[in-house]
Amino acid sequence: MSLRSLINLRILLSVLLILILGGAIAIWQARQSVERELRSSFHLVMQMVKSEVNQADMIRDNDDWLQSIKALRHLRHVQIALIDERDTVTEILTVSEREASRKPPAWFVAAVTTDYLAAEYPLKMPDGSVRRIQISADPMDEISEAWGESQAYFWSLVLMVGVIFLAINMVFHSMLRAVGTILSGLRQVESGEYDGKLPSIKISEFDAIASEVNNLSEALHYARQNNQSLARHTLHIQENERRHLSRELHDEMGQSLTAVKAMAVASKQADADVGAIADSIIGICNHLSGVVRSMMRTLHPLSLADLGLGATLVDLVSEYRRRHSDLLVTLDYDDSLELLSHEVAIHVYRIVQECLTNVIRHARADSVKVTVTHSHSDDDDQVVINVEDNGIGGQAEGEGFGVRAMRERVENLGGRFSFESEPEQGVSVKASMPFIEKQQDESKQD
Repeated sequence: MSLRSLINLRILLSVLLILILGGAIAIWQARQSVERELRSSFHLVMQMVKSEVNQADMIRDNDDWLQSIKALRHLRHVQIALIDERDTVTEILTVSEREASRKPPAWFVAAVTTDYLAAEYPLKMPDGSVRRIQISADPMDEISEAWGESQAYFWSLVLMVGVIFLAINMVFHSMLRAVGTILSGLRQVESGEYDGKLPSIKISEFDAIASEVNNLSEALHYARQNNQSLARHTLHIQENERRHLSRELHDEMGQSLTAVKAMAVASKQADADVGAIADSIIGICNHLSGVVRSMMRTLHPLSLADLGLGATLVDLVSEYRRRHSDLLVTLDYDDSLELLSHEVAIHVYRIVQECLTNVIRHARADSVKVTVTHSHSDDDDQVVINVEDNGIGGQAEGEGFGVRAMRERVENLGGRFSFESEPEQGVSVKASMPFIEKQQDESKQD
């Protein structure tokens, strides 16, 4: 069942309940009104008739009392009749003026009718006969009026409920139209169309939702652009690495092997200086070992699995010190990080490596401090990385691919990353990631 149908059904049931309850209240009020009105009229007539009868001079056959009572013939809600000794009504002294067209239905009469009052006064006539004046309540006039008032009340209630029903449907129509607009926008986001914007909605709550959907679209659009840029950059780096490895293998390995082969051939000559040739071959092999270690460190630090994160970072810092003697690199490392899993450890290593590379390329700094610590807390443990240099700094808004890659590494693990840079104030890179310990099988592999 749709929301509109569900709302209309509940409103209809509520309207029926209100009408039934309102009708019951109207009938109860009509019953009380009829009873009060009849009781009041009955007691009034009783007092008037009693007064007239007591003042009549029966002995002189004075019929003034009868004329006085007949003067009450148009009195409403009460019927006065004269009854003889044979219990026969000889005369109706009051006449009802009800209109036949206003006669209420039988069910309404039965609903509001109660036990009404009645009384009789005996009269001794001059001829010795005894006659009675019978006074009884006649509710039909009052019931007819109550029926008319109840109809007016009921139809007023129907009109009011109808107006409320129409107003509620108009409001829900606007709400459902706003929901439809938001759903359309969400379908666009689901299909990857992030350029479309939801229009402004008059209802403030739905307008806030539409604004959040627009913000979500912008964030997803920006994230997709970043992912595409990172993917292109990754492919570019991959091709550069392959080209670099190819050049290294050709220039270093190929030339060195050619030289070793030439020296080996030369060593076969009778007058060859075998000792000098051997020393040259040893020097070439040492050079090749350094080249291979450098290539292996670039591809993947094997010492990370063999020696641990601390020794690998010390080796990395030492390499940068050797290559850039004018740069002071200090390392503050927490030994408890040796329990860190390989997955997190490689991220720590790559972040420190990228930071040092950026310092060499862009910072123009003469000192950089690397701090890798283990932060303990009641909720969870964190690996905290802080790299600060005293270089030229710059604007933090222009994050390059290296900074984006570091941010992706940290946020993919559920951590937090910050890059702060001000002109002439250096750069500060801070990252925190969950501390995940080594598993047993991982420890065995190590």
